Amino acid sequence: MAAAVIVLGAAGCGTGDAGTGASTLPPSPRPKSTGLLTKEVVRADLDTSAADAGAPASVPEFAGMNEDAEAGSLRSCGIGFKGFGTETTTVDVARYDAVVRELRERDWQPAQEPEPERRKDKSGAIYVAHDLLKQRGWTMVAEYMDQVITLMAYDDACMKKIHANAGPVG
Repeated sequence: MAAAVIVLGAAGCGTGDAGTGASTLPPSPRPKSTGLLTKEVVRADLDTSAADAGAPASVPEFAGMNEDAEAGSLRSCGIGFKGFGTETTTVDVARYDAVVRELRERDWQPAQEPEPERRKDKSGAIYVAHDLLKQRGWTMVAEYMDQVITLMAYDDACMKKIHANAGPVG
C-alpha cells in the first residue's frame, strides 16, 4: 500500500512564522463528533489546515487528481494536498509541524502506530517527517520531505471494499 500513498498524493508547506496565516477559507462544514466525515469535510480540513499554518496552497493538479477517479478504484478512496515552497514562503519541518497542529485542532488524532517519524541528516537537520492521523472513518498520512508537505487522507471503508488489508500503511 506504500505505492498507494505515492500515487495518491502529497502536500507542501512553506517556512516562516507557522500559524500566523489566517485562512480565508470557510471552516470545516461539520459539527464535532457526529458520524463519518464526508469527502467535502476532509478536503476542507486539508485546505484550511494548510492555509491557517501559513503554508502554500495545494498544487491544483494534485488536489484534483482523485476527483475523476473511477468508482471503486483505489484513487476514488483518497483526497490529497501537495504544497511546494516558493521564494516567499519556504517549506520546512516547522511549517509541516504547524500544519499537523492545525489538523489536530480539527480533531485529527495521532494513530497509535506507527509513532511519528523524524529522520535527520548528519548535521542534525530533519529532512523527513511522517505522521499518521485518524478521524471518524478516515486515515491520513502527513509527510514532509525536502521542501514539500504531503497530506493524503483515505476513506477507511472505501479502502476495505477494495482490499481487506488496504490502507495508507499496508
